Amino acid sequence: MGGITKALFGSSQKQTQVGPTLEETMAMAAPWGVTAPGIGSTTVDQEGRTISTTIDPQMKALADMFRQRMGQQTAAIAGYDPTQAAREYYSQYIEPDLSYQQEQARLGLENRLLSQGMLGSTGGAMQMGELARAQSAEQRAGRAGAFTQAQDLLNQMRQREAADLAAMAGIYEGPVSLMKTGAGIGGTMGQIAAGYTPTYQTSGGGGGLFGSLLPAFGSYAGSTSGSAALTKLFGL
Repeated sequence: MGGITKALFGSSQKQTQVGPTLEETMAMAAPWGVTAPGIGSTTVDQEGRTISTTIDPQMKALADMFRQRMGQQTAAIAGYDPTQAAREYYSQYIEPDLSYQQEQARLGLENRLLSQGMLGSTGGAMQMGELARAQSAEQRAGRAGAFTQAQDLLNQMRQREAADLAAMAGIYEGPVSLMKTGAGIGGTMGQIAAGYTPTYQTSGGGGGLFGSLLPAFGSYAGSTSGSAALTKLFGL
């Protein structure tokens, strides 16, 4: 029976997809693992949907050094009191020299007033008062300068802390850049996959007796297609 059916109606045709499947193309769109000497590498786990990064050992050691130094700076900043530091700076570096200079100035003025017979007089007292006010202003300026020095030191520690943080982040940015590169490759392939249209190749099959007679039926019935001829002849 099957042989008769095949002879009358022909065998079925088979379509075979040519080229990669959509699934294969989509797999190519996934991020790629990338390795760069002196920087590190990235590994993509497609099944687990994770990306892991590895830093070059020498770069890792350098990043650890920056992290440790940054931690030291952070601890130093947390325990730093600019006001107390200014007092210490003034007493250690400014006050000794300033006190000596001011004492010499007072002695010099007193000797001059004494030689002029003005020491203890109204005019001498006025000159001693002017010197005292001038020296008081010098002391205030010295304390202000000490506080500026202390604040500058704090700013320097913060700058070193920020510089170490930036240097450490720059090292870790290397593998991140590799990850972005791998994702970019996959993204390009994804664009290809997005516009992917599968193609098919037809093979096998034959028209059988009816298939070969359809053109004749079409001619007989005055139609351009065999199916239309069948419709006219058999009312199909």
